[in-house]
Formats: sequence, structure tokens, C-alpha cells
Amino acid sequence: MMFLPNVWDLIDRFMECCRSKRWNVYENEDLIDAENEYHKFIWVHHLHPSTFKRVVLNPLCPIREGASYRIVRVSYTAWILPETPSKSIWQMVKEAPNLSRTVALYDLSWAYREKPMCLKLNETESTVLQEFERFLNAEYGIRFGALTSSLDSMIISETV
Repeated sequence: MMFLPNVWDLIDRFMECCRSKRWNVYENEDLIDAENEYHKFIWVHHLHPSTFKRVVLNPLCPIREGASYRIVRVSYTAWILPETPSKSIWQMVKEAPNLSRTVALYDLSWAYREKPMCLKLNETESTVLQEFERFLNAEYGIRFGALTSSLDSMIISETV
């Protein structure tokens, strides 16, 4: 496994990859417009369940256009986490079909401890999020495991 940069640098590098695919990248919002769908990347060191819930229940995002803003509806949200989120957050996404189709969680904490397997919960059909997973694997050797059973045991199976 290669050295993994800080989360914000990782997102910046992925945004460069997205530009090469001719997707519209909004740098100040960590937002990508691909195939007429908006993909929001959120990174936070420690994710609190109340913050998570507030954000995922409001899919609107302002985009700066010159001196003004416009509001867009986010189709997919990816949470990029250098610290393992609480089980209640995993459970919120896993047990709510509306959330699991639009929200992905990427726990990169193992990669930051130089272990190549990381945990994800991505049941979306987002091409951008699929590309993000390929990018992490190709650039940094990160493989993903997915939740396969009870959240109490957090069992994973390799997916990449």
C-alpha cells in the first residue's frame, strides 16, 4: 500500500481525476456534476450522529456562481472518514432504503494505519462513487470490504 495523503488532498486528487473525465467539478463545494447528477464529498474527522442526520436529511447545496449562489439538489453524498464512525451511523444508512440509495460511507481509518483493507457502505448506483473506489484502489492500493452481517460484529467481506 502506498502513502495515503490527508483526506483533503485525497479529495483534491480525485477531483483532478474527475476533470479528466470531463465531469464538472465545483472546487469550493467538493461537488461533482456528472451525468446530470450532483455528487457531494464530505470529509470530517469525527462524525457525530446528529450532524450526519441533519446533513443527509437536507440534500440541498449552494453553488457559488460569481457573486451569487444557486441551490442544487445533491443526488449522492459520500462521507470520507479518517476515523471509524459510530455503529448508529452505519445502522442509519444500512436500515433506511432511501439513505442507502443516496449515501455512501468510506471508513479510511485502516488505510491511515497502513492496512490496505477499508470498510465501506455504498449501495448507490453512482458512477462517480464507483470511480472513487477504483481511484483509491489504483492510486493507493486500498481494497474495500462491505458490511455483510450484524452491525454488532462489523463483519466485512472484500469487494475490490
